Amino acid sequence: ASVAVAVAVLGAGFANQTEVKAAGPDSSPQNVSSDRDIYELHEELWKEYDILKEKLDKDQEEREKIELNYLKKLDKNQEEREKLELDYLKKLDHEHKEHQKEQQEQEERQKNQEQLERQSQREV
Repeated sequence: ASVAVAVAVLGAGFANQTEVKAAGPDSSPQNVSSDRDIYELHEELWKEYDILKEKLDKDQEEREKIELNYLKKLDKNQEEREKLELDYLKKLDHEHKEHQKEQQEQEERQKNQEQLERQSQREV
């Protein structure tokens, strides 16, 4: 890229018929220093990127563990709720049958009582 710039500068110099001189050796260390700074900055940014990526991966794993734990608890709660509902329905059914049985016994006693009353009226 620097060769292309030099050729472009030379071309511009010829077009303007001006003298073009190459930069002296004094500017070279500044470019090397600048290149070194850019390289160091690049390395520093890559290290920071790696640290952040590692933290992101760790956070992702932690989130997945929490989510899995949440889903397990949710499933367990669902099972417990279904069991409670089933127990409640069984109890309700049992109470209903008991009530029907008591009602039937009450009706039988009533029927027997009426029969006894009719019998006693016939005897009198």
